[in-house]
Order: sequence, then C-alpha cells, then structure tokens
Amino acid sequence: MILFTLRCARGHQFEGWFRDGDGFEVQQKAGEISCPKCGETKVEKAVMAPRLGKPSRRLALGLGVAEDPGGS
Repeated sequence: MILFTLRCARGHQFEGWFRDGDGFEVQQKAGEISCPKCGETKVEKAVMAPRLGKPSRRLALGLGVAEDPGGS
C-alpha cells in the first residue's frame, strides 16, 4: 500500500491509500477518485515530501550518535 497526497482541480488537498502507483492511475483515469470536500473528480498527485522513519530519541534531542571509542 502507498499513501499519496492528492489535490483536486479546486485546490483542496487530501490523502488517499492505493495498492500501488498503477492503482492510482487506473482509478484516476476512470474518475473514481473524488475530493472529499467538494466532490471534484479531476484529481492529481500533489508534490509531497517523503515520510522518513521516526528519528531516534537521541537524534531528536540533538544528542547525535555515540562515537566509536576505538577511534576507527
């Protein structure tokens, strides 16, 4: 499954889950995807930043990664 951020022709942004990229394309061409706010079926993928894994608590606190005590 893949999560896409979508945008309708009226500018509303929303998310949608699809089996894969091809699943989105097929449903888009068939007009099966509609904006939950206005019902518009002209929908495209919005530019989105990748979702990366949650940073460790150490990195989130700015503590970094422990250095190798052996100096290698």
